[in-house]
Amino acid sequence: MEKLRTCIAFLLIGIVTLNITACEGNRETEGHISKVEESIRVIDCEGREVEIEKEAKKIVDLTTLDGVRTLIQLGAQDRLVGISNQSHQIFNLEGTFKKNYIIVSKAAPELKDLIVVGNIKEPNIEMIMSLKPDVIFIDSFAKHYAEGLQNQTNIPVVCVGSYGSFSYEIFNVIGKIVGKQERVKELIRFTEDKIKPVKDITEKLSDNERKRLFYWSHPIPGNAPKTNATYEAFDLAGGRNVAVQERTPKGVYEVTKEQIVAWDPEFIFLHSPFKDDFKGWISVDDLKKDKVIQGTQALIKNNIYAIKGEFGGWDIATEAIEVLYVAKILYPEKFQGMDIEKKGNEILKEFYGIDGLYTDMSKAIKLYQWK
Repeated sequence: MEKLRTCIAFLLIGIVTLNITACEGNRETEGHISKVEESIRVIDCEGREVEIEKEAKKIVDLTTLDGVRTLIQLGAQDRLVGISNQSHQIFNLEGTFKKNYIIVSKAAPELKDLIVVGNIKEPNIEMIMSLKPDVIFIDSFAKHYAEGLQNQTNIPVVCVGSYGSFSYEIFNVIGKIVGKQERVKELIRFTEDKIKPVKDITEKLSDNERKRLFYWSHPIPGNAPKTNATYEAFDLAGGRNVAVQERTPKGVYEVTKEQIVAWDPEFIFLHSPFKDDFKGWISVDDLKKDKVIQGTQALIKNNIYAIKGEFGGWDIATEAIEVLYVAKILYPEKFQGMDIEKKGNEILKEFYGIDGLYTDMSKAIKLYQWK
């Protein structure tokens, strides 16, 4: 009997030891898996698969603005260690872009002190590498530089950018890289909630009921008018973009004034991000004096309005406001009670964390002000 007890005891010890060893083995395996899962794989905004060793804590941004702006909106601007020449100009309150980018410069003025690392065409490779970033952001339109820069620095390069009023892809890409997926979901839900009251009304409009509009982009004297046929904010606001009848390209393209007359829009929205900052930029008052387009319904009815539009990429926050802004201009009787300034400030506060930004921006670039 004693021998039997001894055997059972040794057997139990063996089982316990085996379980402990197995658990330790599992811990090692789990630890290994955890380490592997720490790396992040993303499909960037140009369809490139990029692997980053870990959540990015240090970022060099060579974009014109898209990367910097998105990081601010996600609350991750403190990850930036270097920015491009173009982005740095935005924070120069005496520079050309001081009014157009007033939202960004007010939301994160500390970024003006960041190290400047050149631009995508002439990056300061030595400076970039000295900063030891986890990832480099470049504009999507500069994707042909991505592989060369990545090979030269041995640092992952991610193309970021968006096309269209509500392309959330840039949020998803950058959000994953910096571990801000929940913030991304919050901003998307918030945006959809803010534009829903307008959509609920305008989506019931027939094609014949929709007001015909033309978007005059980048209005520089001596240059042919430019427009953008794909503009989701106009569609959601209940507009019928006359340029879509011609073609639907991706990006800005040129038309003639004669074509605008032939389209005969009821409203013209003039791209006005610079206003007084950029000499030669055509203003609403200038356009009202244009002899070629005098016969259009827009001129006859004095329906020419400034609009921020896209510049340095598409800002989802200001595009959401434009849905409301354009809808109230097109259909004042349907949206009489909608306070654009109040709504605009609410939207920009959610995205940028500061109140009063729409008030500042709308006055700076001379957007329409309701009495």
